Amino acid sequence: MTLRFTVLGPVGVTVGARPAEIHRPRRLGILAYLLLHANQVVTVDRLIAATWGDAPPTTARAQVQSDIHGLRRAIHAAGSSDNPISTQPGGYRLELRPEQLDLALFTDQAALARAEAARGEAETAAGLMRSALSLWRGPALSGASGDFLEPAQARLEEARLDQYEWLVDLELALGRHHRLVTELTEYLTEHPLRERLRIQLMLALYRSGRQPDALRVGRRGREILVDEYGLDPGPALTELETAILRQDPALNAPGGSPAEPAATTVGDRPAVSTSCRPAQLPPFPVPFAGRADDVVHLGAHLHAEEGPESRPAPPVLLLHGMAGVGKTALAVRIAHTVRADYPDGHLYLDLRSGGSEARAPRHVVAEALRGLGVDHRELPYSLDERAALYRSRLADRRLLVVVDDAGSVDQVQPLVPAAPGCAVLVTSRFLLDLPSARRHRVDPLPECAGLDVLTAHLDDRRSEVAPAAARAVVRACGGQPLALRIAAARVRSGTRLTDLAELLADPRHLLDELAVDGLSVREGLAAVHRSLSPSATRVLAAAAQLPTPSVPDWVPVACAGLGAREAVRVLDELVRCHLLTLAPGSAPGPNRYLVHRLVAAFVAAGEGGDPPGDDPVARAAHTWGVLAGEAVRRITASPHPAEPTPPPDVDLHNRTLADPAGWLRKERANLIAVQALAQDRDWPELADRIAAALADRHSHVRACPPVPTAVGQSRSSW
Repeated sequence: MTLRFTVLGPVGVTVGARPAEIHRPRRLGILAYLLLHANQVVTVDRLIAATWGDAPPTTARAQVQSDIHGLRRAIHAAGSSDNPISTQPGGYRLELRPEQLDLALFTDQAALARAEAARGEAETAAGLMRSALSLWRGPALSGASGDFLEPAQARLEEARLDQYEWLVDLELALGRHHRLVTELTEYLTEHPLRERLRIQLMLALYRSGRQPDALRVGRRGREILVDEYGLDPGPALTELETAILRQDPALNAPGGSPAEPAATTVGDRPAVSTSCRPAQLPPFPVPFAGRADDVVHLGAHLHAEEGPESRPAPPVLLLHGMAGVGKTALAVRIAHTVRADYPDGHLYLDLRSGGSEARAPRHVVAEALRGLGVDHRELPYSLDERAALYRSRLADRRLLVVVDDAGSVDQVQPLVPAAPGCAVLVTSRFLLDLPSARRHRVDPLPECAGLDVLTAHLDDRRSEVAPAAARAVVRACGGQPLALRIAAARVRSGTRLTDLAELLADPRHLLDELAVDGLSVREGLAAVHRSLSPSATRVLAAAAQLPTPSVPDWVPVACAGLGAREAVRVLDELVRCHLLTLAPGSAPGPNRYLVHRLVAAFVAAGEGGDPPGDDPVARAAHTWGVLAGEAVRRITASPHPAEPTPPPDVDLHNRTLADPAGWLRKERANLIAVQALAQDRDWPELADRIAAALADRHSHVRACPPVPTAVGQSRSSW
């Protein structure tokens, strides 16, 4: 199968149609650097400098070797029998043909387009350049990290803009000014200082019969230069403004006049359709199981039995939860249930926060306006103006807006109308602080519902389901619907359910097995993980390694070296990202958190970053020993024998052990796991101390029911 590499957007590799699973930004950066120097020997020293600049770590050479090995392994796992990265004296060489790299294709097609233009074949040249530019799928080198990245991205973006500006000049000469206006507006918004783009947009507007708009674009450029940089515009822009004011015939399109609007107008403005009734909801999700009660209860929030006039503002419902938990399916199901209450239509907007680049709010509002029948020439330039037009278009209408995969409040807020007859249904991997929204956390499914989902996805293979194997698969997937869907696809492809259960039992390779046909549990988790702060990354790497049912709130301090204030902020961040979940019954008193088994597997596979220094598990176990000993000492009012020294800079006793007997009861499951760890690692003193705390006759400890366990072979969803 053919290997293809991409750098004009997210850095990546595909084998046939299957993407290679590479998620570490540094590893993607090394791949990107090799691709930018394809068919050349790149020394290890150059890779180190490209990755870390002038301050590489002492382990840099070993880390580069590890990343090269990881790249080869990922390419092989995607189905390639070739090894494109060869080891050379002193370095590495990535060998490929021009057609295997999107950058090489872009360069070749752009050169061919210019050659065709030189031969007088303008139509052919424009088509070739359009084809070349279509290879770009976002900002270059997305998802990668490295010291070389910023200048490399700038060079590639300059090449793209240079080719695009050449294309615009060609298409203006071909009389295609009408179709260029919206596109040029988008480009200029992203690059407001490029005078050539501004001049091209002004000319396209003028030739479309929009002289005031053309002058407004020029005036805005002048304001940006003067107010922000103290500079005057170049002579080309000034001369064009003068020519527009004079209506210079030299500005006219070939064979046309400056006042030839492309569509029916009302007065001097393009007409706007007022009869558009969007019907954009995705198909009814089938199969769908396990959330019937949620559909009823949450749908009631969007339904006004007494009519929209009975409510002061449109209802907003936010469905939030971990990646792959089924938020979109639930949202679409609810939307179909209540759609009859919104006779003026239904908008569906995918914000793609899980991709390499989330969509800009102004682009999303533009999409919504086009869905409402607004002609592209009617779109204002700024986000505020577009949002105002959006609210105006929805005034006195009853319309449902579904906003899927939102990454921030800023993305969603412009899409919330003022009309009480409308409603907004939002899904997000993050707990957004969306004003006036009702928030509902979508949790993984319990085992019985997970079995229903797995069975429903098996179609005609249902009769082959072995109950014990099915339960094992549901537990391994942690009740996550996306994981269950992928597991069912594996079975439909021929993998026996009993074999799949065995494959999923190893947490180190769990996520490798949960990927098929472009669906990947790892990808969703990686997208959220990329949003974390460095401190949160370290804390998650430590928490996910703990062999305990829950994670106490002192772990960031004891295991990651954070201060108390930062620890609170980091735990909140991880909860908002749904990488940690507050354990039931945590308040009042010290909080405890749960790590979903798929998140733990993500970290165990090395995707969650490097854990904090030393051994976080050993540090946590030591802290549990200190706290257990102190709890017994407080209960018995006498020093516990062989009390270890408390960890440095950790003052947990008064807050954590305000009720020492209660702490021992609530912490019993964790202490049992720590005792087993101490025995396994041959820490006899710690094992004895925990055993004494568990058995102390003064502690009033009673047996507690098993707590759902976070990580490991015997653990359930959480």
